[in-house]
Amino acid sequence: MKKLIILIFLLSICPIIVYAGTWKFDASGLAGGYYGVSETKEENKYPNRWVLRADTSLKADYEFNQNHSLGLHASTTIMFRQDDKNRRGGEYRFYPYIIDKNNLGEFYLGYTYNAAYMLHKGAQDITFLKIDDSNATYFLSNPNWNNGYKSTFYATPKSTSIMNDGRAAKFTYILPYKDSLKIGFSYTPQNEHRRGMVSRYVDYETNEDGYSFGLQKKWQLCHSKFYTSLGYGIFNETDKELSIGLTFEYNNFNIATGYKKAYVDGNKNSISNSRINEYLPAYFDNYRESTAWNISIGYKWDNYKTNIAYLNTKAENTRHQDNLILWSNVYSYNKYLDIFLSATYLNTHGLVSDNDNRGYGVISGIGIKY
Repeated sequence: MKKLIILIFLLSICPIIVYAGTWKFDASGLAGGYYGVSETKEENKYPNRWVLRADTSLKADYEFNQNHSLGLHASTTIMFRQDDKNRRGGEYRFYPYIIDKNNLGEFYLGYTYNAAYMLHKGAQDITFLKIDDSNATYFLSNPNWNNGYKSTFYATPKSTSIMNDGRAAKFTYILPYKDSLKIGFSYTPQNEHRRGMVSRYVDYETNEDGYSFGLQKKWQLCHSKFYTSLGYGIFNETDKELSIGLTFEYNNFNIATGYKKAYVDGNKNSISNSRINEYLPAYFDNYRESTAWNISIGYKWDNYKTNIAYLNTKAENTRHQDNLILWSNVYSYNKYLDIFLSATYLNTHGLVSDNDNRGYGVISGIGIKY
């Protein structure tokens, strides 16, 4: 699929390269080392751990004029987690996609999140840890979330945004702002993907597709901005998801909240209440009937930013539940160097009380911007 995307891009620009235009290239990102001290009940715990991570955005755009550009973009992640039994040699991710921006809107083809995810305006965080699709599990083990090398288990949702299909290859179209309103649509031919909620070991997911819709409204109120968002997704014909987001910004202050409801509508592909194989335990897909909500408050003083966020998730069929609190602080020493300090608390409930887990972590680090 990656080779096909690159080929389509090259073929698309060949007939029109003779017209006057300009190539623009850009690479930016953040690389850092982060050290966390944590304590959890879970046996597979990491009392202290180093995480080395580099995230990069690569862009090659051909600008025909002020209103039209065609580009090949990619996001990459290189990561090494100390004592990671799943990926001892580290992890590398590469997600390429084509983007065409013109007066009609933005067209995406490739490995991106869906339109409902892109336009969602729920709670936020200021570090790579995130409150939605959180990376706090790099330091705190959550028995309800597992996306290992060979096992995938999600008893609860990991975000208030719609991301069942993760960054599986898809087509997305987002209309331009009109009266401060954005609308988007995505089609995913195959939902199964390692960065989504769906496990690649599930037979009934392999050839199923997904559709998602999103809209975002921006309101200008004197010196403040208010955003609302709405998302809807249909996956595997019977899995439905609805998301709502609100964000308020006033000068350097912001507050945001999000909510998602997931449910199964129909008899096809019911929740798996028994073990399917060695990689898929009972209720591994319990997130398909669940709720999630979050809230965050952030403020910025000159070079210092702070943000506190909370996420609550709950599955309807069992007692599976998560409570995650994340307090993040970033000091920008200069335009190239950031200093991080975060504290996080996680309280989870499993299928039975023996599976309950709680713990806390303190994470510090230095990030280099480029």
